[in-house]
Amino acid sequence: MINAIQIAKQWRNDEPKLRALGQKVIDFLKERLYKEELYAEISFRVKEIQSIIKKIQKKSKIKKTYSYNDLTDKLGIRIICPFLSDLDIVDKILKEIFIIKKEEKKKDSIDFNKLDYRSNHYDVLIKPNLIDCNDCSFIFEIQVRTMNQHAWANSAHILYYKQDIALSDEMKHKIYRLLSLYEIADEEFGKVNEYLKSCKNDLVYVLLKKLEGKIYKYALSDFDRELSIEQMRAILNFFNKEDQEKINSEIESFISNNDIKLQHIFDENRNRYAELPLLTQPEIFVIFWGLTNNRFHSIQDNWCFDDDELESIQTLWSTRS
Repeated sequence: MINAIQIAKQWRNDEPKLRALGQKVIDFLKERLYKEELYAEISFRVKEIQSIIKKIQKKSKIKKTYSYNDLTDKLGIRIICPFLSDLDIVDKILKEIFIIKKEEKKKDSIDFNKLDYRSNHYDVLIKPNLIDCNDCSFIFEIQVRTMNQHAWANSAHILYYKQDIALSDEMKHKIYRLLSLYEIADEEFGKVNEYLKSCKNDLVYVLLKKLEGKIYKYALSDFDRELSIEQMRAILNFFNKEDQEKINSEIESFISNNDIKLQHIFDENRNRYAELPLLTQPEIFVIFWGLTNNRFHSIQDNWCFDDDELESIQTLWSTRS
């Protein structure tokens, strides 16, 4: 018989520590994934006390010595990625920055006759001195999924308790088809993404595909995609056909060659994003290229954005060697 009062007392002591740790971890992971030019939705939750009691009760029936300290998902981090290929990148990053106590990739054991879901689960411990926190000794869980896997998992979770009902072959077939649809969707989204990245028909989209990862890396921020399309079209109108071709062929090496300068500009002006929103849009790199190559003959000539903002950006670029 478990001691619910003692467990509740332990939880009252641990909960604020875990909440603080959760925020520290997601802030760290967001920055690290952005540095890898990867966008993902990252969140955390701490278990409610009633869920903790119920899980310990359930586990105790199987393993008599199971206790509060054996519970590794009191804190849970969730990383939701756009594409299947992102999961391997996240897997590599997690293994670099955490001590992996347990790893489970549910795709390897999924039962297509049940409402199972695909997801990568890790029980982890923070490596020493990696994150500045008061108590980094907790083991916690990280789940990594694609957006399609997450949508399926949410639906499956709601229906899960009904699985003791005997399913007909027809219903098992329906579940199989549903799981297959989500898997196909993930694969097809990945193919579409790869196609769009290789598409050379529209310079705006070609450049944005090249630059979206760079804005994650330097700005440590997501961006407004609709605004980027509008602004990139307007900015490219400043350049003749030859310059546009040079931008396309040179922009990635330009960014690489100016890596230190760019890093300083973004680091020093992160608190000015509200004042300089262009710093959080991928088209900023095309503006920097234009400033470097003297393609803006007059900073005010036909400029369709905020003149003061462009002058500030020009100052940032020209004063940082």
